[in-house]
Amino acid sequence: MRKSDKKERLLKAAKHLIYKQGFHHTTLAQISQESGISLGNLYYYFKTKEEILSAVTKNQAEKFQAFTNDLEQDPDPKNRLFGFLDVVITARSNIANYGCPIGSLSQELSKTAENGLDDSLNLLKRYVDWASEQFQLMGRQDAKTLGRQFIANLQGASLLASALNDSEVFVEQVKRVKGWVELL
Repeated sequence: MRKSDKKERLLKAAKHLIYKQGFHHTTLAQISQESGISLGNLYYYFKTKEEILSAVTKNQAEKFQAFTNDLEQDPDPKNRLFGFLDVVITARSNIANYGCPIGSLSQELSKTAENGLDDSLNLLKRYVDWASEQFQLMGRQDAKTLGRQFIANLQGASLLASALNDSEVFVEQVKRVKGWVELL
């Protein structure tokens, strides 16, 4: 097995476990077991759990950048927001089971951050910034507030769907967000 394959398996296992049980409850031994890669090999790639967290958040940020780059193919920022909503709705089952992976991790990490969450770890801020940019491109003077509201609505829907373990709650709320954006 190539080195990059092992590292990818470790990252995939770490993302999965962190999503399901949170960063602080995930151990290196669990990541090793989930990935099928020995703990000794894990230490070859990542010396600490914080290095894994950094790699996971970097990977998530890259995925988000690629995703938004795809959305940028549409010249209409409103359609980009709708495209974002169409994709997040496909995760409704996981969201009902575990919440939003980005929101949950951001919340967990912010609780232990002494001086606020480091921007490299604050993936949720990237989402807010991207949404705000779309509203700005729509000519809205209150773009930053609208971007926050857009993401806050989705995070609230994620929390409610997870707390009620009901994916239809998320679907229902995303439809309401779509209606709200349509009116802008």
